[in-house]
Order: sequence, then C-alpha cells, then structure tokens
Amino acid sequence: MREQPVLSLSTISHELRNPLTLIHSTLQLIGNHYPEVTNDPLWPQLLLDINYMSQLLSELSSLNSSQTLHYSQIDIRQFLTNIVSSFYSTAQSQTKELTLNFETDEKFIMGDSLKIREVFINLIKNALEATRSGDQIVIDVKSRWNRLVVTVSDSGSGMDACRLSTIFEPFVTYKSDGTGLGLTIVKNIMNAHGGAVQVYSKPGIGTKFILILPLTPPEKAADI
Repeated sequence: MREQPVLSLSTISHELRNPLTLIHSTLQLIGNHYPEVTNDPLWPQLLLDINYMSQLLSELSSLNSSQTLHYSQIDIRQFLTNIVSSFYSTAQSQTKELTLNFETDEKFIMGDSLKIREVFINLIKNALEATRSGDQIVIDVKSRWNRLVVTVSDSGSGMDACRLSTIFEPFVTYKSDGTGLGLTIVKNIMNAHGGAVQVYSKPGIGTKFILILPLTPPEKAADI
C-alpha cells in the first residue's frame, strides 16, 4: 500500500487560508452588490471572525516553523533601525514616543533575519497596544559577554504576576482579537537561536522584555 505523505502544520494552514481568502472576497462582492446586507448587525462580526481565523492560521504556521532557521550575517544597527523606523508614523499618530538607542560597537550577528524580525515586530506592536497617548517605548541595544542584549520597554499599563506567569503559553491571550501565539513564537525563535527572552512587568508602571542573542551561532547552527 502506498504510504500517505505527512502534511506539516504550515502546509495545512496555507491550504486553509486559501478558501478563507476566497470567502472573504466573496463576502465583499456580496456587500457591494447588496449594500443593505452590510447594515445587518451580524455583518461586521462575520468579517472579524474570518479575519481572526486567517490570522490564527498564519500564526500557527509561524509557530510550526519558528525553530527552523536559515542563518545569515545581520547588520544589527541597520536591521533594527529599519524595523523601528517602520513604526514611527504609527507611534506619532498615537502621540507616543518611540526611541532606539545603541550602546554597543558590535556590528553583526548571525541569525535568521526573517525570524528575528518577527520577534521585534511582535514586541513593538504589543508595546504600542499596551501604551496610551504620552507613553514611551524604548529599545536599548547593548552587548555583554559575547551576547547581544536588546531591551524593549514601555511605560504602559503593565501586567500583574498572574498574567505574567502565563505570558508565553500558547492560546493564552488577554486581547479581544488576539490568538495567544505571538509571544510563544517569540520564545521559540529566541530558543532556536540559542538565546533567551525575559520579561518584567508591574501594573501601572510598564513592561520590559529582555532579548539575549549570541553574537555567534550555536555550534550546530549549520545543521538546523
């Protein structure tokens, strides 16, 4: 008997996103052809549910591939400057201060640039969501003991000890539209790089994520 191929979670997620995209497009066409249907109180929730399912499938795919790395040399200053710059207009529109500080002479690290980019985008987006007008978000870049240490801190609402204890667990979320996978993906990516992520937070004071990345890849990096 012919052995059936084993489908990865990423493949399944991709295949499910395709019909979801078609459903979303069809609903938009229906809304254009019959504008009265968009006045139904259930219509906005229907679109939100479809968007949520698409987001969930996308993050499940990211979670599945978060420990598969493709190493390259990363110009850390240019890399982080580009990422943070992409959030400046959002921070400005929300009257929040977003700052990037470099306190290291290190120029390069070895890592998976797409995966590490996902880590920082996730944390900066979370910081923007956790802060209010007038709050600050600061990214500090330092190097210690052959490690790159990046701190992403905000002066937002913060978290209590109970919430903090489950922050990296999958499907645990305190956002109405969250999947609870973002920080799980962050932790997996950091672990795969031989690094670590730590978090400190207090209600009403803010939250600080500390990312620790080796400046040189783990011994078995070429095998990953």
